[in-house]
Amino acid sequence: MTPRRVAVTGMGLICPLGRDPEAVFRDMIAGRSGVSALDAFDTTGFEVKVAARVRDFDPGAALPGELGAFLERGLDRKTAFGLAAAGDALASAFGAAAPSSVPPARRGVHLATGLTSTEVPEAEQDFLAHLDGRGAYDPRSAGRAAARNDGLFAYRHMTDLCAALVARRAGAAGPVLTNHGACAAAAQAIGHAFHDLREGEIDLAVCGGFESMIHPFGVLSFALLGALSTTTDRPPEAVSRPFDRTRDGFVIGEGAAMFVLEPLDLALARGARPLAEIVGYGSSLDAFRVTAPAPHGAGAARAMRSALRDAGLPPEAVGYINAHGTATPLNDAHETEAIRAVFGGPGRAPPVSSTKSMIGHAVAAAGAVEGVAVVQALRHQVLPPTLNLRDPDPECDLDYVPLVGRPASFEYAVSNSFGFGGQNASLVFRRWEGPA
Repeated sequence: MTPRRVAVTGMGLICPLGRDPEAVFRDMIAGRSGVSALDAFDTTGFEVKVAARVRDFDPGAALPGELGAFLERGLDRKTAFGLAAAGDALASAFGAAAPSSVPPARRGVHLATGLTSTEVPEAEQDFLAHLDGRGAYDPRSAGRAAARNDGLFAYRHMTDLCAALVARRAGAAGPVLTNHGACAAAAQAIGHAFHDLREGEIDLAVCGGFESMIHPFGVLSFALLGALSTTTDRPPEAVSRPFDRTRDGFVIGEGAAMFVLEPLDLALARGARPLAEIVGYGSSLDAFRVTAPAPHGAGAARAMRSALRDAGLPPEAVGYINAHGTATPLNDAHETEAIRAVFGGPGRAPPVSSTKSMIGHAVAAAGAVEGVAVVQALRHQVLPPTLNLRDPDPECDLDYVPLVGRPASFEYAVSNSFGFGGQNASLVFRRWEGPA
């Protein structure tokens, strides 16, 4: 079978800058930041004082009406993000209509997420309270607690619940998968959906990532690894500074982004106007160290080369790279080396920028959230900036589009996502200008 071209026909986004992809991209180009003081919980004793939170979001509003009584105590925050973004993506692609022309068995869902975002008080009530004075589990206490609640605590916090709910909303009875590939997870989910569509396994996919780790367990986990910025002598919006000499770690973010992907010919036949195409996907594993990239960015370079090979493109065809760009000392230097190895050094490599400078690091959802930024950059032919890059690191010597957005003319863009455990993924997007 001839590989099919794959179009992006719908997008949904929830991030610290908002929910409308157009408005969010305008804010990015203007250099606005979604980073603010960390006020999700009492940070006494925490060195980390900033985060990129999603504001003004009602998790209950994300729940379809027919499920409201079943999950009356509400959704896990990250699941609510994912379900809302998927609903927006489907509405973007199909409006009020359903994708009725695609049989349910030919519809798939490929999502990504990370650890649970369990609220601490609920965890204490439902689990810690069942320990007796010696630290042993007390079944009598558990029985009394079960009589007080709906018994659905575990179900609401299952990491694959979102995929099941999205599949229900999309009428999908084909492959429904949840990926846990750390910070590369969403890019991997999108890449696998792209391959399934290209090879004719399915005719419609909802894919992307959803995440929320701005809670004590999540922040403490990354802080103990030394991955988060502890800067306190700058305004919150100036803390995330990828590729800067003074960078000291990432700012934790949250949110979700979802894509509707379809074979290009089927999308055009139903009258859809694609937002972009996905043309390549590459993945690799460093197999080096859980919390550090391989020397010289070797694994990241393999992922980018694999994505270009998958797309059938030479490096010089790429006009923009949305970097993983976390603002950790190791990532930014190693990613720069990897880009140099694949695309060449200054003057040869395309412009690179990190949108994490404005929206923080959405962890497992990052690849999808940043994928929306890449699609918008292609559509509007404007490069989003790397905010706060005022003192460039000499080891990071490429064009990182510092401080302000920049008009450009380009057809292809790469989106990088690299994660703990050595997970690497790169996606290649193409600008949509009409049938070839």
